[in-house]
Amino acid sequence: MIIEHNPTEVEAMQAYKDGDIDKAHDLEAEFVRQFQEAFKDGVSHCSCEEACRWHGMCRECVAIHRAHGDHLPNCLKEEKVNPWNSEVKR
Repeated sequence: MIIEHNPTEVEAMQAYKDGDIDKAHDLEAEFVRQFQEAFKDGVSHCSCEEACRWHGMCRECVAIHRAHGDHLPNCLKEEKVNPWNSEVKR
């Protein structure tokens, strides 16, 4: 499943911007349905390139990052920085 720039979600955002909230919500629900179905296959859809024990467990990862409040998970950063060195990945 394509998550980044997913066509259904892109269309949902455009509907929202156009003021068609019902269509936006319907498309969002369809994206979530597809996303949940894709997760049933057991494949990790995690885009993070860091080796981490929470890899593929998005809910837990985001909760940890929200709780400590120090930085965003790498998958939510525009520039992906390895915290162990100064190399910037784009």
